[in-house]
Amino acid sequence: MDSRTNNSERDCGQNMSKLKVAMIGYGFMGKVHSHAWRSVNKFFPDAPEVEMTVICGRSKDALEKAKEVFGWAEAETDWKKVISRSDIDIVDICTAGDTHEEIAIAALAAGKHVICEKPLANNTQEAFTMAEAARVASKHSIKSMVAFNYRRVPALAVAKQFIESLVAC
Repeated sequence: MDSRTNNSERDCGQNMSKLKVAMIGYGFMGKVHSHAWRSVNKFFPDAPEVEMTVICGRSKDALEKAKEVFGWAEAETDWKKVISRSDIDIVDICTAGDTHEEIAIAALAAGKHVICEKPLANNTQEAFTMAEAARVASKHSIKSMVAFNYRRVPALAVAKQFIESLVAC
């Protein structure tokens, strides 16, 4: 049984009480995502409980500080070790854009659900390669998404409707 099959049985937390998150990157977006992970169950009480399991980054000293400040249980400097862990359900990628492709594809291949911060990729070829990896992973019930944090904001929905009405004219 490969790791995708193992995680697909968990199906993004629907059959489990706690989702274990690994976040790779701890800069500005890592700080923002950490706040979101700490708050998600307050805003969505019916969602599975989230555990901020491990934060990952390159500088051990800065990483340890980020772990404490942001509220993560563990810290690791090797993202490959993080995605190979059997206890991780979701990998949240908050690194520099030039690392997104490699990390996302590896995490999807390891059977992890993936959230990738913007920009998704540096060019269309990287984006297509990542999309194909997500398509293949989705056959194993692995979810992936780009962190478009304003996607569901009501004001943007109204703006979209307005634009669509102009285009229809």
